[in-house]
Amino acid sequence: MTTPARYGTVAIALHWGIAVLVVFAVSTGLVTASADDAISTQAGLKFHQSYGLAIFALAVVRAVWRLTHPAPPLPAGTSRAQRIAATVTHTTLYLILLGLPLGGYASLAARGRTVSFAGLFDLPNVMPLSFKLASQSLDLHRTGGYVLYALLALHIGAALYHHFALKDGVLTRMWPRRSAGTA
Repeated sequence: MTTPARYGTVAIALHWGIAVLVVFAVSTGLVTASADDAISTQAGLKFHQSYGLAIFALAVVRAVWRLTHPAPPLPAGTSRAQRIAATVTHTTLYLILLGLPLGGYASLAARGRTVSFAGLFDLPNVMPLSFKLASQSLDLHRTGGYVLYALLALHIGAALYHHFALKDGVLTRMWPRRSAGTA
């Protein structure tokens, strides 16, 4: 349940679950891009695909949850510019978290490659075979990655600014609750 002071347990779990998966997806993407042999590249790509698909699924759930469960209001002293920046940043993050996996899928599927989730199942290939489309999708996927890095820096920086400079509780409302026995 979302209270005025903090997000609910589901929103918090989705936020941090996606955050962890993004770290794994970025890490495996960077390792895969710098691998110098086909076996390492393909192994890294399988993990990267699975993390991307999981991010996409959780981002869809998170977007639906967010639409049906309003966020707690920002502190009363938050400026109009900060409110606009927060809205634009969060909306763009949702779009990137949905768009990056789609671009990655399109890049592989347009090459005729199978996109698999952890070896458990393969996604159907609904893309036409097209090297041009695959190349353009990969370019968008890579560019989207850089946009994601910038948005994450902004998002994390703003959360830390609110926590350490403004001390207004914005960060703690998305922080997991401590149990009663935890200091």
